[in-house]
Amino acid sequence: MSNTPPLFGDLDKSAKDLFDKNFDYPKFKLSLKTKTESGVEFETSGSHDLDKGRTQGSLKTKLKFPEQGVVVSESWNTNAELDTELTYEPSRIKGLKLTLSSSFLAASGHKTGKLKASYRGEYFNVEGDVDLQVTGPVVKASSVLQYKGWFAGFLLGYSTATAKLANNDLSLGYQGSDFTVCSTVSDIQDLHTSVHHKVNNKTEVGLTTGYNVQTSSVSLGLASKYTLDDGAVLKTKVNHMGQVGVSYSQIIRDGVKLTLSTLVDGRNINAGGHKLGVALDFEP
Repeated sequence: MSNTPPLFGDLDKSAKDLFDKNFDYPKFKLSLKTKTESGVEFETSGSHDLDKGRTQGSLKTKLKFPEQGVVVSESWNTNAELDTELTYEPSRIKGLKLTLSSSFLAASGHKTGKLKASYRGEYFNVEGDVDLQVTGPVVKASSVLQYKGWFAGFLLGYSTATAKLANNDLSLGYQGSDFTVCSTVSDIQDLHTSVHHKVNNKTEVGLTTGYNVQTSSVSLGLASKYTLDDGAVLKTKVNHMGQVGVSYSQIIRDGVKLTLSTLVDGRNINAGGHKLGVALDFEP
């Protein structure tokens, strides 16, 4: 197990992926990833939202310069939004990563930009960014410390437009060889706890709980992942509202993966309103 902790936003990534990844409802999705001989990566994707009746598409390109530690990526979607990102990781300063990103919406002419810097080393991972918004910059800073599996982290955000804290989060947890426990308090009112356990090479289980101090509302979710002998992946999840999600992923041939997912309202099975998702991924 590495002594370098993840970034603050990735402390409970294993549990998040268990609950969210491959659950694509209520959409039909299609994606194609290719790579040229010169190293340029292309990703074309499209989706149709069955609930909203909306179809979207995007084209992403990525160009890497390993010797210089530079990665340039660009994305253009059917909303006429252009996103550009430049990442630099200097070889002389191991663990340092600098990122400059921008977004331009052609329809309205709206522009945004973000400057981000992160530095990781043994037992720590820190990050800071400045979100350049029209109303005023939002400054965020986060840090995670880890020692012998135990970790603690915080995230602070300050909005210059409102002169108030935009984020005030604290996380504590423990990461073992086959499990992770993470508890986060957001803005001194939302408490969220997640547990991820890798039972063996084929089975994973997860638990999430949430509590809001102001409303006294409670949330609960359970999820599982099982890898079949042929490489297919079956995932299930259920929450406190009786909603049951099921996902099945299968590689139907080299470079082609099909994912089927559904969400059923267990409390109102006969009322309809259940959701269906289909995703087809091509990566030659």
